[in-house]
Amino acid sequence: MAELESDSFEPEFELVEMTNFLGEIKKLMSPSVMEKGLELRSEFASANLLVQTDKSRLQHILINIITNAIKYTETGSILLAYKAVYFQRRLGIEISIEDTGRGMSEEFQKVLFREFSREESNSEKDQQGTGLGMVIVKRMIEKLGGEITFESQRDAGSRFIIRLPLRFLKK
Repeated sequence: MAELESDSFEPEFELVEMTNFLGEIKKLMSPSVMEKGLELRSEFASANLLVQTDKSRLQHILINIITNAIKYTETGSILLAYKAVYFQRRLGIEISIEDTGRGMSEEFQKVLFREFSREESNSEKDQQGTGLGMVIVKRMIEKLGGEITFESQRDAGSRFIIRLPLRFLKK
């Protein structure tokens, strides 16, 4: 966290071939998904995109979001998808993670990216984590030149959308 808040955090950019990279993420997360009886589906763009990004940081981001999707989805599926989009007036990529889980309350959605924010629950087992995961995810994405947004509806699931430029341009 301190590294992200300081200027010492410098992403290590490399060209990442997205179809293979996201396939690796899917393979890595499949045992956890299957253990819970869920399905991990994927929809990848027909054109295989090369993205200049920090591969290990992007992997950390996606694992965090998918882990949350697994944690808060009792039945159904999780969809990992990507496609080319225009982002910041140039070609970019949109990666989305969508689940059929319990979704988030409107109150929690307002504070999702604030430090130590956690959805209130009646269940003790749901009170996990520090409330820093999504804060770190958002800061990492911003350091990669991107943005994260989400849509969520109580008892209907959540969809997280990450947009990144295909090529990082220093400001």
